Amino acid sequence: MSETVTSKDIIRGKRVLVVDDHRNIRLALRLALTEEGANIVEAETYAQALIQVGKIGPSNPPPFDAILLDIRLPDGSGLDFLKLLSHHGFASRVIMISGEGTVKEAYQATQMGAFDFIEKPFTPERILVSLSRCLDFHKIQAAHQKLSQEVLRGQEILGACEPIVQLRKMISKVANTNSRVLVLGESGTGKELIAKSLHRQSERRDQPLVKVNCAAIPQNLVESELFGHEKGAFTGAIRTKKGLFEQADSGTLFLDEIGELDLNVQAKLLRVLQSGEISRVGGEKIIEVDVRLIAATHRDLEGMIESGTFREDLYYRLNVVTLKSPPLRERGEDIRLLAQHFLEAACEEHSIGSRVLGPKAMEQICAYHWPGNIRELKNVLERVVILSESEEIEDIPDLAARLRGTKAKAEGSPSQPPPSPRTETVETASEEAASATNGGKESFAYETAIVPWEELHQSLGRSYIRFILGRAKGNVSEAARVLCLERAYLHRLMKKYGIQRDVIVSD
Repeated sequence: MSETVTSKDIIRGKRVLVVDDHRNIRLALRLALTEEGANIVEAETYAQALIQVGKIGPSNPPPFDAILLDIRLPDGSGLDFLKLLSHHGFASRVIMISGEGTVKEAYQATQMGAFDFIEKPFTPERILVSLSRCLDFHKIQAAHQKLSQEVLRGQEILGACEPIVQLRKMISKVANTNSRVLVLGESGTGKELIAKSLHRQSERRDQPLVKVNCAAIPQNLVESELFGHEKGAFTGAIRTKKGLFEQADSGTLFLDEIGELDLNVQAKLLRVLQSGEISRVGGEKIIEVDVRLIAATHRDLEGMIESGTFREDLYYRLNVVTLKSPPLRERGEDIRLLAQHFLEAACEEHSIGSRVLGPKAMEQICAYHWPGNIRELKNVLERVVILSESEEIEDIPDLAARLRGTKAKAEGSPSQPPPSPRTETVETASEEAASATNGGKESFAYETAIVPWEELHQSLGRSYIRFILGRAKGNVSEAARVLCLERAYLHRLMKKYGIQRDVIVSD
């Protein structure tokens, strides 16, 4: 059987400030509350009460769990003191007591957030009941706040560099509107965190935030995923399904990697943005949806418009407000803050004791260029925490090897002759020759004539993915880790570039 919690259990050990100019009232309250185990501090004037609470602020609460406050004080009004506490968010710790208070004053006190209003004369039991309820309320409130912080852990946009400060300001300005937002940034810079922050600060916060990675959906299922389908619309459609737009109705839909949508789906998405209406695949019914759209991509959409792979009209529909997520290499001292944050998070997640980064390890972190950005930093620190054997992490072997390779390449690169007018040469060497000339170190070589940008982009991407797959011995998971990509996205790229499954040794 569970034990009954009494008011004495709740009040014991709590610090209570009693503010009243009548000595007998203070004495009666002291006797009643001390018997319950409370620690009592007294003040008989407004000035003394100010001294007792000290300098308070949103992150500096008064040093009392509750305050019993008289309205009539010799040098001021208890309501003015309550107003000061209310300004900083601490009024709910106050129980007002008065023998001369009016209905108007009682109303003012409750409007300012006082927990209770008790008229004199009062019984000790009345005070104890009100105080225990006040303390219990704050215990529940503190537990709720802690739970909220745990839920939001890992969703904060951390950093103090100027680009991040400006980004947070922009999010605050834009969040409470219904405008569409386009988030630009390299892979791993935290574009999804921006979308979550926009939703969390918006009026839609209590409605769903639906997230989808467009690159992870097979091309033939994108339309069905976005707009839903009716039963029998196609082979395998055994029941009616709501699409992501319907699931996000009244909330927010986050389309990550929107640059991966083909032109056909882009046209249908444009119609939805124009009309606010969708129809499921295989259906004729028009369904109205109220969705705030946030899109993100690491690709150059303006370049894709020029090459004809992204619709210009859709781009301008999406690009009402643009937010840019800066790469880690441009965030200065933020890297130290983020490294410490991910180190502590990894220790907690894997139940590993405290770990600290030594000077050499921190120097390696700051010197590395982090092509995979925050995602890569998080993974590196998680790995080093798991493999560490001592409290101080003196060295990060992965980074040390990469930094040596970068330095050797920079020092050993011969000056190249200027390219001919007709050919741009990135590097002329086969994989095997490149490996040999670099002492066996991994390198990538590619040669091309002058071609349109999109053709170069596809050809280079195909060659590089083949190169990394070869180095990973065909293991797609390992290749995805090296490329700092999600495995589903890498599979999508392989399909797009015609890299056959038969080159894969294992997965």
